Amino acid sequence: MTGRPCDIPNADHDGTARLYPSGWRCISHAPQARTTGPAASTSTAPPVRHPARPVVELRATGALRIDCGQGIEIKDGDRAGQIWWKTQPRARYECVACHWESETVTGPEAVKGFTARIRTSHRATCPGAPAQGAQAA
Repeated sequence: MTGRPCDIPNADHDGTARLYPSGWRCISHAPQARTTGPAASTSTAPPVRHPARPVVELRATGALRIDCGQGIEIKDGDRAGQIWWKTQPRARYECVACHWESETVTGPEAVKGFTARIRTSHRATCPGAPAQGAQAA
């Protein structure tokens, strides 16, 4: 080793030390040590072709809008664990296929029941719903 010595004491050193952010280091103690492996081979093989996937057309059929409201849980007293609603939860459904709009449902229990059933119940009566495929089932 020539030039300034490596800052690592009592170790085997290789090559000339260079200044790194961590201090003076030789080749074997450098933060990113040089490797002397085989050179990267350049392949002339054609690129791997993956089988073509079927094109699936995705289309929005409805919009379910939910406003979760703003509630505060009561911590003390007789009503502990209950929620005091500043603004009630609301939900509404709009069908893109037939342009039908539901009424706005208000209240936590009403919204829960509405969101559980509206997509399937409207799809059964929608004139614009697909007549075949998984959505019609």
